[in-house]
Amino acid sequence: NGTIKNRDQVILKSEVEGRAAILFLVAEGANVKKGDLLVELDGTKIEEQRASQSITVINAEASFIRARENLAVAKNQAESDVTQAKQDLRFAELDLKKYVEGEYPQALQQADADITIATEEVKRAEEKLNWSRKLHAQRYLSLVDLQADELAHKKAELELELAKNRKQVLEEFTHKRDLETRESAVSQATMGLERVTRKASADTVQAEADLKAK
Repeated sequence: NGTIKNRDQVILKSEVEGRAAILFLVAEGANVKKGDLLVELDGTKIEEQRASQSITVINAEASFIRARENLAVAKNQAESDVTQAKQDLRFAELDLKKYVEGEYPQALQQADADITIATEEVKRAEEKLNWSRKLHAQRYLSLVDLQADELAHKKAELELELAKNRKQVLEEFTHKRDLETRESAVSQATMGLERVTRKASADTVQAEADLKAK
């Protein structure tokens, strides 16, 4: 009695994870040579996983490229938004300065000039009216002409009153409204710059984090 064993023995083990069905198996005891198929396992599941992983890699690469481009866009947009916000603030400050140092003093000067001119017109109209009354009393001037001079005098007085009212409105209402409007614009622009700066920073950080994750 005895046992015969092969002098050279090769053990083949499947490296496929999990279970795999055997599609082909060489007959036991068959003579084979190098390169002959001995056993074939079902690789359908592995091929599906391989294809799925290939798609995942492609999508991941695309996401990475998109995240990289998004970061560049976020940085560019952030820089543009901050620049625009700074410009808006600068323009608002210039507008306020122009009003305080230029527009309002000029408007006030014009109002004073209008009052001065209207005052002189009243004086001239009053002098002419007084003279016309004397001439009319001496019958050198008609009643119609006297009434015309009286009307001119009243008109001059009304123009003076209107000029004074315009200055009062300018000082007490228009100036306050315009000043507050421009000061508010500066305040809004200042807060707008802060908001834009914070948002730009947050967007950039988010884009960087997204790129790192991808």
